[in-house]
Amino acid sequence: MKKFKDKLQKVTIKKTERMVSFDVVSLFPSIPVDLGIRLIEDRWDEIKEYTNMTKVLFFNILTFCIKDNRYFKFDDKVYKQKRGLPMGSPASPIVADLVMEKLLDTCLEKLTTKPTIVTKYVDDLFVILEASAIQDTLTMLNSFNNNIKFTMEEELHGRLPYLDTIVCRNNEKIEFDWYQKPTASGRIINFFSKHPKQIIINTAKNFVHRVLNISDEKFHSRNKNKIREILTMNNFPMNMINNFIEYRPTRPKQEKEEKTYKSMIYIPHMSERFLKSNIYDKNTFAIAQKTNNTLKKFFSDTKSKINTEDKHNVIYQIECEGNNNEKCGKLYVGTTKNRLKTRMSAHKSNIKCRNENETQKTALAEHCRRNNHTPNFGNIKILQTESNYNRRLTLEMLHINNLPTTKRINYKSDTDNAAYCYRHLTQKNRSCNM
Repeated sequence: MKKFKDKLQKVTIKKTERMVSFDVVSLFPSIPVDLGIRLIEDRWDEIKEYTNMTKVLFFNILTFCIKDNRYFKFDDKVYKQKRGLPMGSPASPIVADLVMEKLLDTCLEKLTTKPTIVTKYVDDLFVILEASAIQDTLTMLNSFNNNIKFTMEEELHGRLPYLDTIVCRNNEKIEFDWYQKPTASGRIINFFSKHPKQIIINTAKNFVHRVLNISDEKFHSRNKNKIREILTMNNFPMNMINNFIEYRPTRPKQEKEEKTYKSMIYIPHMSERFLKSNIYDKNTFAIAQKTNNTLKKFFSDTKSKINTEDKHNVIYQIECEGNNNEKCGKLYVGTTKNRLKTRMSAHKSNIKCRNENETQKTALAEHCRRNNHTPNFGNIKILQTESNYNRRLTLEMLHINNLPTTKRINYKSDTDNAAYCYRHLTQKNRSCNM
């Protein structure tokens, strides 16, 4: 938005001109896939400098990503998107942007009366043009392709909302004010939220800086009052709010150190102690803290549930039922990158052959051979899902280690590689809960 403001501040707007915004209706479903592929093919001479793939291979992959792979699942049924770029595909925004660029170049060239200025943000266009040319411009934009249609909003009383600004005309000058939609809740990160304090403070500072940066000084007094109201509603202390408002960053440009970032769940007080400790090499690694208290926990998942047996990259737990003469109740923890169904088939095969081969592959099979017990394969419990191989193995070891010794089927060697600090933390946690 700062670039948008800087670009328009020097523009003079005539009395006969109007400010108008144009917006594409349903951008991704509106973009014809074949059009996108054709436009990219026209620019192959530019693209080939950045890839070692042949043209045929490149466009086979592109076609698969945005045309052949438009399937989605809802309510246990698989559907295919009939038209447009696939929703959720990483390639769709890039292709859509290329189509929008071509649309603008083509339409602007054909217009009899050219706009004074045109800016684009994804599919939102801000245009200053003669009032008499507004309808012709809309017609020209809509004529580019039958599927791509625009809506239009004209300035009202010299004001036009565009993204999160209000663009105002003052005689022949353009001014900018901060804009909030009527539905805006004013909610940002709460001061007492379970996040590192530096993240909370930086979020508030960036909010203040953005509001004051995209609005002209004549609107600052009113906007500062809005800032105070919003931050107070989010439990920030008033003295801190005033410091944020008066703060003006003057950072000298520093060379960034090359570090490897590792993410870690933020735990109040413990995370602060960890960052100050000497457990890890601060010259090599930087810790990016994150919360596990996400919106996903509060809202129902609209995606179809995957059957337990079809899940993969999981840490799972199997309970031993014992036999007719005795109940067992001991637990085995394992992990697999394959579907759980496939891993259970391997376990069943091992147990089926337990009397033929005394050297068993797993502690579960050995336990069943030695005691003539049977696992409860009908009630497998998934403890966690993790796609990263190393993290998945670490989590498996931690879950095994967290079981009481009397309930554990796994071999002791299954946890030999668990980091000492993790074992110490889980044992401390367990003793506190007992």
